[in-house]
Amino acid sequence: MFKFITIALALLAAPALAEDYCRATLNADEILIDRDTLDRDAPGLRERLGRWPTKPIDRLRGRDPACDSETLISFLSLNVPEEEIDGYCLLPDPEFGYLLAPGARDYRGRCTATTCERVNTARDGAVGVAGTTTDILTRRGADQSRTQAIKHASGAAILTGSAGSILASLGTGASTAMTAALAAPVVAGAAAVSVVAVGGAVWLCR
Repeated sequence: MFKFITIALALLAAPALAEDYCRATLNADEILIDRDTLDRDAPGLRERLGRWPTKPIDRLRGRDPACDSETLISFLSLNVPEEEIDGYCLLPDPEFGYLLAPGARDYRGRCTATTCERVNTARDGAVGVAGTTTDILTRRGADQSRTQAIKHASGAAILTGSAGSILASLGTGASTAMTAALAAPVVAGAAAVSVVAVGGAVWLCR
């Protein structure tokens, strides 16, 4: 046991080529990031303490360490269109890594006020959201509502507007679960809500 700890600590301290890279999961897609290409400050103490125990194990397995949220948001800011990152924040999700959601973010890129809940809907609910997003972007649904649509580079389909405008845009593409979620008083009364479809799952954010 002592020998393993000694080796792990040596790997943690030793410089290595793999140390320049880290991995992040965004909207269920894994991204390899070269940290040397990013102009950023060091991660905060809490985040470093939260992830340091996995570093030696990851290196022993030949796997790059996990990226912190600041590295990921810096990477996105440099590599995706401005309209797909401005006004968006990172929300941790145990299954999909980070979820890119509309809302204000802190200096580490994480959401400060946005809350998202997964809507218990069948896969065709996500397909309906993706299809409506494509319709609006190609102007086939431009006259239906004031819903804004984004097809993110990561594959996420995002609809933003009032609960009523999103329901009107989805039309028959709205599942029973989605209709009920958008009709909930706390959601219906919100100034703006967003529906995010990723990999067959749907989140409702406000």
